[in-house]
Amino acid sequence: MGLGTAIKRWQSNWMRAHEFASLDPDQRNALARDIGVPAEMLPILVARGPEAAGELPRLMNALSLDADRIRHIHATLMRDMSLTCSGCTAAVRCRHDLDRGRAPTHYGEYCPNAETLQELQGEGVLKPVQA
Repeated sequence: MGLGTAIKRWQSNWMRAHEFASLDPDQRNALARDIGVPAEMLPILVARGPEAAGELPRLMNALSLDADRIRHIHATLMRDMSLTCSGCTAAVRCRHDLDRGRAPTHYGEYCPNAETLQELQGEGVLKPVQA
């Protein structure tokens, strides 16, 4: 990442945090209600920014899971997995493993969604095989 990109990211993060800090408790609770997350999850989502949970679709793809089909069948489950991913402390390791193609063999060591993803694999909600 270049210096300019790092500065823009820092500025964006600072602005998001500042805007969030300016909300009073009632506004924070209303925001949490509007987006369907627990209020205590908001600071985590703000800190992670728009990239929060970006690892989940990549991991699902690496595991050959059909995210669109799962979202259609298990909408609430997908939302819960996204929230779990958003608050995950192993996001850096996950991205590292995904970038190197190691995630399918190592995600079970650190992923808080591992058990659910394994169950979805067991259900056979896999991407269609391309001919």
